[in-house]
Formats: sequence, structure tokens, C-alpha cells
Amino acid sequence: MKRIDELYRKSALKIAGDAISIYFAFLLALFVRFEFQVPWEQLRRFLAVSPAVTGILVLCNALFGIYRGKWKYASFDEAMHIALSTLVGSALLFIIAIFAYNGRQYVPLSVAIMGGVLSLFAMAAVRLQYRFFEEMRLKKPPEGGKRVLLVGAGEAGEIIVRDMLRHREYGYNPVAFVDDDPRKRNLVVMGVPVLGSREDIPRLVEGLEVDDIFITLPGARGQDIREIVGICERTGAGIKILPGIFRSMSGEVGLSAVREIKLEDLLGREPVETDISSISSYITGKVVLVTGAAGSIGSELCRQLLPLGPSKLLMLDINESGLFDLEMELSHNNSHVELEMLVADIRDAERINAIFKRYAPQVIFHSAANKHVPIMEAHPSEAVKTNVQGTRNLAVASLLQESELFVLISTDKAVRPANVMGATKRISEMMVKRLSQNGHTRFCAVRFGNVLGSRGSVVPTFQKQIEMGGPVWVTHPEATRYFMTIEEAVQLVIQAGAFTQGGEVFILDMGEPMKILDLAEKMIGLLARGKKVDIQFTGLRPGEKLHEELVHPVEQSQPTPHSKISMVLTNAPSENSFDETLEKLILAAIKEREEEIRYWLKKLVPSYKPADNGSKFVKAPLGKEAEAM
Repeated sequence: MKRIDELYRKSALKIAGDAISIYFAFLLALFVRFEFQVPWEQLRRFLAVSPAVTGILVLCNALFGIYRGKWKYASFDEAMHIALSTLVGSALLFIIAIFAYNGRQYVPLSVAIMGGVLSLFAMAAVRLQYRFFEEMRLKKPPEGGKRVLLVGAGEAGEIIVRDMLRHREYGYNPVAFVDDDPRKRNLVVMGVPVLGSREDIPRLVEGLEVDDIFITLPGARGQDIREIVGICERTGAGIKILPGIFRSMSGEVGLSAVREIKLEDLLGREPVETDISSISSYITGKVVLVTGAAGSIGSELCRQLLPLGPSKLLMLDINESGLFDLEMELSHNNSHVELEMLVADIRDAERINAIFKRYAPQVIFHSAANKHVPIMEAHPSEAVKTNVQGTRNLAVASLLQESELFVLISTDKAVRPANVMGATKRISEMMVKRLSQNGHTRFCAVRFGNVLGSRGSVVPTFQKQIEMGGPVWVTHPEATRYFMTIEEAVQLVIQAGAFTQGGEVFILDMGEPMKILDLAEKMIGLLARGKKVDIQFTGLRPGEKLHEELVHPVEQSQPTPHSKISMVLTNAPSENSFDETLEKLILAAIKEREEEIRYWLKKLVPSYKPADNGSKFVKAPLGKEAEAM
């Protein structure tokens, strides 16, 4: 209520200011018209109608929305609106002046025109004067606070400086810009000088006693960000960044968008563009099931599916605590989608069939899996029972229930697998390919590499090791992996679902592979805060490859309507031999026959060649393994 009263008060002051400006503008026009010798009768007539004249122009201003804006943000657009409003108001007065009451011209025609012009200048001058004094106030440097050096003197940097000066309570004092564009050298932006390029950062930090460095380059490439961060790290100053999402934001963006540097900022990947209409068409109003919902990928799937408006979102996982936390998170801002938490083990066929009969899911995103390479290498039966038998249970239930779409989350480790986990995921891809020919349900798989920050992945593992003071354990100095953010991966998974006709394996564009060693060094630079943290090499662990692949040499990649999604089409496995061998594999897993499991894995996936890294592997201390995926 207090806020509404304040808005009314400010609007009333604006209207009063315009009314006074209009009144004196028309009075001046009248005096100019009669060369400052206005006949008394003419002056009396004008004074009688001046409230109506003022009211007409103020009413036009209101109709054009003039009083909704803030004078301290007065701009060319608002000046144009005032000009249009004044033009309309003056035209009305001109028409009224022509058809004067009883032949008496209360407002001479020339006064109607001249008064409108003078009113325009008077109202614009009031606003510009207010804006001028506001800008002068902002340019006065704040006293005290953290001294900030900004990297990037473009539009984003100007907005951040403006916000710093406008909101002194943040406690920031912008002292200088640096920018690699030579055309911006020696410029002054919002009273803050541009004093050099990125190479000058260390000198300026020391000379200007800078506390924090803000990187305000939302369009920069990952390589540039990495180089700038490397330079900034040598200074000891705090580092913050305006992330790339700034480019797609609308409205005023300021300090609230600036945050600490994250690892994904160093990747510098382009924002994903999603065709909302295509994905909404197969999600909106549908019953959607997400397996592994409490995991990293599954929970992000739920977050991104919720705004698309499914009629019901089923979240299935064996981890009841994780489901509870997810429900608390999603329920907070959700009022239109029914949420259902389902505690279930995908290896329990009877339980899965009961769920499908009760809820009849139309779209299934299957992300539940055992993914930890070394652990699954030691427990192959668990990998088979979850990744193969569990996937089959869900896929068969989808066919029986005649679900519309089944999306399997796969991995780059399914390509020429060197470990049990990768082989089981490749079998899952083959399984959904074969089943896509057998009924109403469209099946597809989406294959991608590591995601930053996923549970059990290298990033949180490195983070814990750095927090403990090191060492950081890296398997091999030349080992590389593909990386993308969880948000990006899930966004592309949902988009890929809109393209499937049945039987495809979609490949996400992961960019260039990154050395694990480089990743470790970058994380140490970000998190160690100048402290020395050692890196030690353990050797490749059982089942690990030096480099991963996204596409098998015999597979041919084909484009899709999305630039970051491609697909490979492969032949479906022979129905009889595949099903018989699959049964033998699952039976071997149930009976815990490890050698037999590996034999049948090889039969089903001829490209499966277990990596013999055991002799090279030096086990890290408990809790310090560096790479899980």
C-alpha cells in the first residue's frame, strides 16, 4: 500500500510539473503573438480557458503513457512520446480554435500552434534538467568501498558502473576500465577512464590499489576469458564476472547479474537456442516420467520440463531423500503442474509395470544408471542389472502402455567401450533401436560426454581435493574428456526429443575435448586463492581410456534442424540372436558370474575391448580419486 501511495505521489508531481510548464508556455505564446501588448479582453478570454487548454495536453500525455516512466531515465524515446502527445493536443486545440465558441476566438490559431511547440520544449527541458543533475550526482565518485577495475568498456561495463554509482549501498567504487579495443583507449565512460588493455591489469591493480576485478565481457570466447582470468589471478584481487546469459536478458541488468567466476565461464560455450514451440508440442499437457530424478541430470530435466507445462511430472528414483529435496525445490514456485514422487528400483519389473499401469506416462526421459567407471568395473553385475535390465524393464513397459516417446540418456563411453559401464550403455542404445520397430512408442538415445558438476564427476572431486589443500589426483597428463554444463546438456536432450522419428542416436555438440590436467590447473587457479596445491598423477584406472569418442568410426553423423545436435543411424541388431544373448547376459549378472558377464558383453558389443590399466594404476588415498566419469 505504501508503494502504491508513493507511485501516486510521484505521478501527481509529474502531472503538476507538466501543467505548470504548459500553462506558462501558452501564456508566453499569447504575449509573443501580441508583441507583449495583449488586449485585456483577449487575456481575459485566455485565462478563462487556460485550465481546459492545460487539461487537454496533460490528458494526451497520460494517454501516451508519459507518466509511467522515471525522469532520471528520460531518453530519446520518451522525448518522441512527448512530441507525439503534444502534436495531438495542439491539433485538438487548433480545431477548437477554428470552431470558436459564439464566434469568439478564446485561443488564437497562432497561439495554439506556438503554445504547443513551447510546451514541448518546456516539458522536455524539465526532464532533461532532472536527468542532468542525476547524471552529475552519479559521476561523483563514491567515498570508500571496494575499488573495482572493470575489464570491458562496452555496454555491459557501462551498465555495471551505472549500477555501482546509483546504488552506493553495494559498496563498490569503479576506478578504471581496461579494454583491448584501441578505439576505446583514453575514453571516459560514466566518469571512469579507460586506462589500457588486459596486459595492463597487473600494473593498474597495483597502482590503483584495486580490490576486485569485474569481467564485463558477456560475448567473449572461452579462450579470451581463460587468458584474462589467468592474468587476473596473478594480481591477488578478487575476480567476478558478468556471465554470457546477459546477452539474452531484457530489461535493466546490473550488479545483481555479476557473480563469482565458475568453471563453465572458462569453457566459453555459446548459449543454447531452443525451439520452444517444437518441444512444447510434445511436452505440454502430457504425463512425463523422469527416471533417476534425484540425480544431477534427472533433477535438471525436471527443472527444465516444469515450465513447459506437462499435465503431470512423475519423478522416479530409489533415493527417497533426494526426491524429497527435489520436491521441496520444485514445489516452491510451481502452482500449475501436478508433481508425483515415485520411490522405485528400475530393476524391479513388477514395480515398474505397476507404475506404468497406474500413471500411463506418455513421455519418458530415462536417466537412471550406474555411471561410475572404476566402481562398475569392480561390480559388473550391478552395471548390467541397472543399465541393461532396468532399461529393458522401462522400455518394455513403455511399449505395453503405448507411451509416445522414450528418450534414453547415453554416454560417449558407449563408443568402442573400454569398460563395463560403457558396454552396458551401448547395449541400451541397441535395445531401444530394436524396440523402436515393435510398436507405437518412438525410442531414441542421446549420447554426450561429461557434464560439469554432475554427481561423482571430476569437478566436485577436484573441488574437494583443493579445499583439503591437495594434492589433486589426475590420472594421466594427456587424458582428455568432453565437457558441457548440465543446463546445456539437458536443454539439448529435450530439444532432441522433438526430432525423433524412432531409432535414432542423437549426438550433442560437446565442442573440443579438454585436457584433465588443464581442468585441474584452472580449478586450482579459481579455488586455491593463491595457495600452492600440488598435482599428482595416478595412471589410468581400470576401464579408463586416454581419449573418449562421440561417434564410432563406422557410424555416419547426419545433421538435424539444430546446429548443436547431430544423429547417427545404425542397423538394428538381429532380433533372435540379440534377445537370446541379452537374456544370457542378464542371467549371468543375476548369478554374479563376472567372467561370463564380460563374455556376453563382448558377444553383444564386438567393439568392447576392456582396457588393461591395472598395472599402471596407483591408487589415490581414500576419498581423493580425481576422475569418476
